Amino acid sequence: MCDRMQLLRWTVCLGLVFFGACSTGNENVEEEPSNTTTTQSTRPNILLIVADDLGYGDIGAFGSEIDTPELDALARDGARFTRFYTQVSCSPTRALLMTGVDNHLNGLGTMAEDLLPHHDGVPGYEGYLNDRVVTGAQLLKDAGYHTYLTGKWHLGLTPDKYPSQRGFERTYASLVGNVNHFNGRYIEDGKKINGDGYSSDLFTDKLIEAIESNHGDGRPFFGALLFTAPHWPLQAPTALIEKYLNRYVDGWDVTRQGRFERLKEMGLVPADMGLPPRIEEVPDWSGLTDKERQIETKKMAIHAAMVDNLDTNVGRILDLLETLGESENTLVVFMSDNGTDPYDRSQRPMYVARRSELGLNTSFEDMGTDKSYVFYGLGWAQVGSVHHRHYKFLPSEGGMHAPMIARFPGVLTPGDDLDSFASVVDITPTFLDVANVEHPGTQYRDREIYPMRGRSLLPYMSDSLNVPYGDDDPVAFEIYGHKVIFMGPWKAVQLRQPWDESVWRLYNLNLDPGEQQDLAYDEPELLTTLIEAYERFSEENGVVDEPADVPPFPYKPGHLGDLITEP
Repeated sequence: MCDRMQLLRWTVCLGLVFFGACSTGNENVEEEPSNTTTTQSTRPNILLIVADDLGYGDIGAFGSEIDTPELDALARDGARFTRFYTQVSCSPTRALLMTGVDNHLNGLGTMAEDLLPHHDGVPGYEGYLNDRVVTGAQLLKDAGYHTYLTGKWHLGLTPDKYPSQRGFERTYASLVGNVNHFNGRYIEDGKKINGDGYSSDLFTDKLIEAIESNHGDGRPFFGALLFTAPHWPLQAPTALIEKYLNRYVDGWDVTRQGRFERLKEMGLVPADMGLPPRIEEVPDWSGLTDKERQIETKKMAIHAAMVDNLDTNVGRILDLLETLGESENTLVVFMSDNGTDPYDRSQRPMYVARRSELGLNTSFEDMGTDKSYVFYGLGWAQVGSVHHRHYKFLPSEGGMHAPMIARFPGVLTPGDDLDSFASVVDITPTFLDVANVEHPGTQYRDREIYPMRGRSLLPYMSDSLNVPYGDDDPVAFEIYGHKVIFMGPWKAVQLRQPWDESVWRLYNLNLDPGEQQDLAYDEPELLTTLIEAYERFSEENGVVDEPADVPPFPYKPGHLGDLITEP
């Protein structure tokens, strides 16, 4: 594998010389890529596929009962990254993903939807991707790559912040955090349009069109296929929903236990680990009324249908690579942007108004259709997290430990499990390394920018001994005042009320991936080391200290299964 990587570096570098793309990116004027062509096989394509709010246990390769044959095959042909982490919510993860720079520097110190008065004017808390970073897409475009994005952007709403202004030459994008999956409103190459078709199908159609339009011109591509599924509202093709209606009649406890046992069989959880208890706010399935069980079963059937459809579309884009003869020359990365979403927003005032404006409802009859405005809920969210604690919006394992699969023929060993820590901040450094493109550091086109914080995973992909982070390398994140830091097998986390008392907890994830045994009092020196490292991270990245009297957002979720109305 090492020989393949060394050959890759030499041939890519030679190709870049022909493209005139070995510059540092400090030129004062924007230039289009050179029209000079070289053999495309010397320059790898890069395909990034992101699911939205997909849980760690939501695909077959990570223990799910949902039919995901394409992603399962991708894992067999590539490798699972079994300790991969994201930020805890949509746009902060995407900002890290696109830049390799901490979200408190790149503009998404918190989500735009959650900005509060004390964030006003604070650098790094603009609520959009700011100009103090350069995207990996822009650098790849400068180096001669075609760059395409279809799907969820969520990094800026105004024309100067569209993905077409941040390095993507062809786009079909959702600017906001959620869309109606059947008739969404999108931006295609800078122009507003109304979508005609199901979101995952449309995004895949458009990326296929873009790749085919330039194939054969000698230039490689970077394609970002950023699904909005299975993010709410729960909507999916009717036939797929019907496929799953009988699969969840036994409820969330049975489904979760099944996923846990399959993860054990796969070696992804310790053999002697027990499944942590059901979340206190989630009722026993047998205690639900017949109507509630019918509603909850249909919710999960719709969620499963959304994941099934997403998988089919992953297969379509992988089939295209095969048809074009590009499979062997393409790095494919699949990941989720965060953990499962437990919230039911159907009664939150700002969403009630929007629901009315769009003509949506919460009736049982319309669940899953283009009129549907229903949500996954806390019980099924825990099923998606399986053995992990909590869910989206929290830096517990359920909020940020995400499934990731990569395939890179000749570099990654098929069927491998890579179990060293890696995170979303490492993705752009990896892509640039694969393309042999150097990040400009602190200046790009006559403006100051932040250097990348992440590390390339390419050496690790080619040799599992080349771990990206050693046992004494800390990596920290923060959002909503919740704090977390990783180092080797250790994780220190501080959650605010109402989840915890803003005290530091310490876990050994090798032994306790469910965060059930706090070792803070057993390892005080280690905890002090991690807290000190977190404080350095906070200072270096301009993290705002959230006021104690300002509660974290969102509120703590509960079970709201009775909000669905009768047909």
